[in-house]
Formats: sequence, structure tokens, C-alpha cells
Amino acid sequence: MKTLIGKELREHLKVAVLGLGIFTFVLVQIYRECTQYFANLASGQGSWNGDANAQPLLGALPSSVMIYCAIFGAALGWLQVHSERHRDLWAFLIHRPLSRSRIFFSKVIAGLCLYALGAVLPLLGMIVAIRMPGHLAVPFEWGMVLPVTVGLLCGIVYYFAGLLTGLRQARWYGSRALGVGVAIVAWIAANDVPEFWRALVLIGLGGAITGGAAWGSFLSGGYYEGQPRWGRRALVASLLVGSFVVVLFVTALLESLLPRGSYPWSRYQTTKDGAIYKLTQPAHGALQITDLAGQPLKDAKTGRAMTLNDFNRQAASEPSVQANFEEGAQYERAHRSRYGESSRFFTLWRQTPDTLWYWNRNGRLWAYDVASRRFMGSLGPSGFTPGSTTGSDRFNDPEGRGGHGNGYYEQSYPARTLSTDTAVYRLDLDSRTATVFFAATNGDRIGGALDIASKDSDWVSTFIVTRSSIQLLAPDGKLVWQIPYEPAYPAYDGISYFILDATNKFVVWIEPDGRTNKLSGWTLPSHVTWVAAGQGALQSTNLPSLSGYRGWRELPLTERVVRSVVPPGFFAAPLLLYGFAALRDFIFWTDVAASVTVAVVCAGIGWGLGRRNHFSVGGQCKWAVFHVLFGLPGLLAFLSAQEWPAQEPCAQCKKPRVVNRDHCESCGADFAPPARNGTEIFEV
Repeated sequence: MKTLIGKELREHLKVAVLGLGIFTFVLVQIYRECTQYFANLASGQGSWNGDANAQPLLGALPSSVMIYCAIFGAALGWLQVHSERHRDLWAFLIHRPLSRSRIFFSKVIAGLCLYALGAVLPLLGMIVAIRMPGHLAVPFEWGMVLPVTVGLLCGIVYYFAGLLTGLRQARWYGSRALGVGVAIVAWIAANDVPEFWRALVLIGLGGAITGGAAWGSFLSGGYYEGQPRWGRRALVASLLVGSFVVVLFVTALLESLLPRGSYPWSRYQTTKDGAIYKLTQPAHGALQITDLAGQPLKDAKTGRAMTLNDFNRQAASEPSVQANFEEGAQYERAHRSRYGESSRFFTLWRQTPDTLWYWNRNGRLWAYDVASRRFMGSLGPSGFTPGSTTGSDRFNDPEGRGGHGNGYYEQSYPARTLSTDTAVYRLDLDSRTATVFFAATNGDRIGGALDIASKDSDWVSTFIVTRSSIQLLAPDGKLVWQIPYEPAYPAYDGISYFILDATNKFVVWIEPDGRTNKLSGWTLPSHVTWVAAGQGALQSTNLPSLSGYRGWRELPLTERVVRSVVPPGFFAAPLLLYGFAALRDFIFWTDVAASVTVAVVCAGIGWGLGRRNHFSVGGQCKWAVFHVLFGLPGLLAFLSAQEWPAQEPCAQCKKPRVVNRDHCESCGADFAPPARNGTEIFEV
């Protein structure tokens, strides 16, 4: 094996060196852009334009790594076997005094070493440069390396897919490159799952499928027949996933060419005068805007039905808070974010003339000097701690305990306040202090706080939710209004208020939790209260819930077609990616029924093809189960994997028979001897 490994390294070293040069050039450009970005901030010539732009490990680097590793890995694997496809050279290679498996693994070992040289080595240098203090004024954690690690590992799946593509004896315009579909699916899914361990499972599964298929194809010279059992199964699995990618691409292309209907939805909206209207978009037809009595809203100028654009100009601004009174809410953002999102680790809070302040997931604000690009210290409720990233005092996560605003008034980012379970603190980052702005009393607890600012970033008010009350405070800490938090948490956790044109008038909405509402059959109403500054609640009402899935029949035809080609067996994929929450959020039994119908039709087609080619009963039953589980992609994989020999009429029974068998499948007759033409030399 050492000799073969050395041969592979010598022959393909130039490919790795070329990849090393290209990847190094790309990484240097990304690093230079980041350093120039901070240089512009220090000189006052630039402004902050995103967390991901500052930390390349969470910005441009993961996408660059994934694209490069996919191309480099697939090209390396394909080149390793393409140069040996000449029949004489292939025969010479496989007749060495080694088993074909040992020859294959020699190639793989050499290929992975070359892959590490061309991809891993330059990336390690990039990580070291980012990690060193004074290079980038941005937080670094080893967890930020996970996205680029996923990109590197996905490149190995592409490497095996390249090997498989080069080995298969199939047409380029047919099924030869279908094995790349496994790498594509593993690549997309690994970047979509929330936890890193799920990404590793998906990559490992993709590597096992493509690696096993490449191994089996190497043993059989690229043919399906003659492969070991696990090689055939891996090949069929890779062709299945590749066929699924092709089917989705074709259906998406057809869907883009066909007219699409509208998704049905309905919602309430408060206007600036305090009135509430219902907006309903049916699957087919125009949007309907009515009052709560069901009367259509008319345009006062034209007398015609109000359009959505005109109505939106009358809609009131809606700052909102998602209440959260659970323990550890300051860490909620990290738990609900994907492993590679920058918000999981940090968010820029504010840029002062000489300092960049970051919200960190440990519940404190980290300070970085803009000029030296070095860490200075962290700020908590008790004040600033030089040189330390942690402390005993922590703020709650503003995303875990807060919300968002829209319209004229919006959340003030960077916010003027941060909160703990019992107090809201006013921040003064210039003096590096935090002072109490609001304190809960009598054992009450804060579940959300939201700063509201005008378009020119003037601090207007702060919206605070506790277990007992909902209140609005002015910037000087004076109470504007307060109402009881009823109905209460946890059944009702969404609180928003609409700012009206009338002076000091507001409409407060308390919305039910979506999961609780669904479990109750969408019966929990929305509670609406009209309030005035200094007066409290004026009146209130309950509005019926408008949430919920509207059903299969209201979906557009093209959407139903797309859902029907998803194989029944693939409905288990959301369970792997998202856990049992997928049964609530992704899987609908109407979709499963349509998928099973298509799969049964495909099973019938596969059974007919099997009978025509005289498959054994056991083989036909196995393929039938496969088709029922995997539908149209399974049928395409079946057609791609099987080798379909030519047929000719039997000389005795006249029925079609395959030419690669000694006896007729119908009557057992041998092939007729060839007709004599006078050129025979030996008589048999």
C-alpha cells in the first residue's frame, strides 16, 4: 500500500498545490478586507455594517470554505480515477498483488492527505491569525470555528462523490453524476440544523453512502452487477438522493413557469385612529379588508375597496415584546440560534468614538479598543470590570426577553437599557456605568423590556412587562400608563401596543402562545385593551383567533404537486433535523397521503419492469418495498442502478429474452447456433 499511496501523492500533488495557492489567495483577501474594515472604523472613515462582516469565521469565510472545498474535493476525487479509465491501464492496476479494496483505500488515504494539504492547512493559518489579539477587534470563541469545520467535512463527502462519478459506467447526461446529490443534500442540511452534532451525523451519513458506493463501484469496475451487497446498497442510496435532488429541481423549475396561487391567510390590524380591521387573503381572489362587523373598508376619496398599500399607510406602529419568565432566559438566544449564527455568540451593541461594545452570550457587554483592536473589559449591572470577560452579575438576553418594533417607532438599537430578572438598567457607555431605571417590587419579575425610539433615534419610551403588569415609562422614568397582565403568562406571552395619532392614546394586544393555541384547537382569543396616558384602561375586548393551518385544499396546485413527489420515507428527515417538533411544524397528513399515492403508482411501474426482465420474486418484492418508501426518486434510482441488457425473441418460444443469460427465461431453451456462412474453420 505504501507504494500505491506514494504513487497517488506524486501524480496528484500538483492538484493539491494548485488548490493550496487558490485557497490561500481567497483567505488572504478575506482577511485583508476585515483588517481594512477596522482600520476605517478607527480613522472615522467607515461605519459598522454587520456583525458577520467583522468576524470572518461567521461571515464570508464559511461560504467561501464550503464552495472551495466542494469544488476541490469533487475535482480531486474525479481526477484520481479519471486518468486510469483507459482499459489497459485499469487492467494493469487491478492486477497488482493487492486486493481491490486495499488499492481503493490506498487511493483514499492519498486523496485525503492531498485534500488536507489544499484545504485544511491554509484554513488553520487563517484561524490562528484571527485568534491572535490585536488583529481583529471582535470577540472570538472556539465555537465560531464550527461553520468552517462543517465546510471542510462536507468537502470529504464531495471527494467521495467525485470518486463515484469517475468510476461509474454510465452516461454523463444520464445518471453518472447523481452521486453528487448526496453531497449537496448533506451540505445544505448540515448548514440548516441548529446543533453541530446533527451536522456531524448528516455529514457522516453522507460520507458513508458516497464512500461505500465508490468502494463497491471500484470493486466491480463501475458496474452495478458484481458489487458486494453493501456496495450495491450504498450505490442505490446515493442514486436515490441524487434522483430526489433532480426531481425537486425539475418541479421547482416547472413551478416557476406555471402561475401560482396565493397562500390563504388572515390577520387583524389596528389603524392610527384606534379602529381594528380584519385582513383576509383567500387562496384565490383579492384581499379583503373589513371591519369587525364584516363590512368592507372603503376608500373615502374613491368609494372603492381599500387597497393594501393605502391601508398600510393608515396602520399604526406596533412595538412588541415576547414575554419570558423562565430560568436562564439570558441564554435563550444561544439555545434557539443555529450553531453558526453570529447572534449566537455576540452582537454589536454600540460604537463609541474609541470603543466597540458587543453584547455577549454570557450576559455582559464586551469592550474593544478601536485603535489597538484589543479587549478592554466587560460591563455588567454592577459596573465595568477591566480585563475580564465574566462576572457574577449579568444582564438578561434582550432578544430572549425582548422583541421588536416596526413602523415609525422602532426598538432603539443600540438600546438605552438592559434588564435583569428584577430591574431595568440605564446604560451610559461613555462613562462605563449602569444605573437602575426601573425596579420590580413585591417579588415581581421582569419578563421583557423594549426601548422605543423615533426615526432620528431619539429615545421615546421603554415598554416593560412583569408578571403582574404591563407598563410604559418615559425616558426620565415617569410612568406613562400601566395595566394588569391579564390574561397571564404562559398561555399568553405576546404583548404589543399600537401607538395612535391621538395624543397619549394606545391599543395594547395580549396574544396567546402559538403552541398552546394550536393544542387548544385555535380557540384562545386575542385580548385587546385601549389605554390612555395617566388614565389606564379605557375599554377592552376579545377577538377570535385567526391562526392555524388552512388545509390541503386551499394550497395552490403547483404546491400540491411539489409536496406529492416527496417520498414517504423522506418525511422522517424533519424528525432527524428538528426533532419531534417537526410533527407539529412541518408534517401534514394530507401531504403524506399524496406522497403514498404517487409511491404506489411507482411501485406498480417497477413491478412491471421487473417482470419484463424476469426478476426473481424476492428481488421484485424488495424493489416494491423500496418504491413504496421512496416514490418517484426511488423509481429513478432503480432505473439508474440496474443494468438493462438488450432483449431478442427466443428462437423456440418467440418471447423476448435477455441476451446475457444462457437459457431463455420462459422456456429454458439455449441460444440458437449462429448460421453457417462457409467461413468456419473448426467443426463443433
